Amino acid sequence: MRHPSRPRTPRQVILLYNMDGAWPLEDQVYARECVRRLHEGLQAHGLIVHPVEIRRDVLDPLSGYDPGEWVVFNWCEALEGDPYAEPRVARALESAGFLYTGSGPWALTVAGNKALMKAFLTLNGIPTPPWRVCHRLQDVEGWRDFPAIVKPIREHGSVGITPEAVVTSPSALRARVEYVLEMLRQPALVEVFIPGRELNVSLWGNGDPEPLPISEIFFDGLPEEERIVDQWAKWERGSERYRRTIPQVPAPLDEWTEAEVVHVATLAYRALRVRDYGRVDIRLASDGTPYVIDVNPNPDLSPDAGFVRSAAAAGYDYGRMAAHILRIAWARRSRRVPTPISVSRVRV
Repeated sequence: MRHPSRPRTPRQVILLYNMDGAWPLEDQVYARECVRRLHEGLQAHGLIVHPVEIRRDVLDPLSGYDPGEWVVFNWCEALEGDPYAEPRVARALESAGFLYTGSGPWALTVAGNKALMKAFLTLNGIPTPPWRVCHRLQDVEGWRDFPAIVKPIREHGSVGITPEAVVTSPSALRARVEYVLEMLRQPALVEVFIPGRELNVSLWGNGDPEPLPISEIFFDGLPEEERIVDQWAKWERGSERYRRTIPQVPAPLDEWTEAEVVHVATLAYRALRVRDYGRVDIRLASDGTPYVIDVNPNPDLSPDAGFVRSAAAAGYDYGRMAAHILRIAWARRSRRVPTPISVSRVRV
């Protein structure tokens, strides 16, 4: 007989994903192939899975599903025409009463704004490179820490990050901040560039998250100040930077260093209230300090993504990984979560 308090594995799953007609055709084809593979992977683990595509509206395509009977595997990163709509998707699912995988609107909002993310890391005493937000060009005055890296605060997936983002002089800093302000039309985050090793720490779970094998990015022959995962290294498969940016799982770390990296990543995961699964990107400085440079709730789950790679190193195939994320979400369905600090109370 099943114990009444033991979490059951959900059986009816909505695989919710977004599409955008403005994407290049090859991107749309790849997205549908990813959905097909995840659909088949979940079915192989005994689940009833209905893929549901959304574009601009979240709830209308879900109108025929009872939230009491279906769990949503939330694989939405945006809405058509709004690349920053990830929190809106989560908020809509909550308003309809659906249990869904991944982080809630608060965590997605904070992590989607690099200035807010840095503010909460700093507020919680988590090592992160010194930083400044530039809302206008004059805000760069007085910055003296070089090299530095300049990032648009609202982008993810390395959008707006190119080799020119790493600057070594006040004039280069002004030029790059001006580029972000005028071309990307958003404030710029200026951050001290940390030479060192680039580590991706994937974790899953709630309360006491479990780390997966750590991935290290090796930069084949690139000079120190070009060792960044820029938009070409991340997305342009035919580019030289893609070929010279090589992940290795597990990362070759000694036991003490690995424990310290996991500890800091776990602090960041908790501070930003990441839920179910996430990835924390770290620069390991030469003195052994792990600096958090990014926190990613709901990280990419494409078959060749970093989180998937780490899960595979832990023995999880694609479908088993997704089914485990569903079980983690299902286990928290009756747990109460403390109300997080309002983002409006944090100055950046």
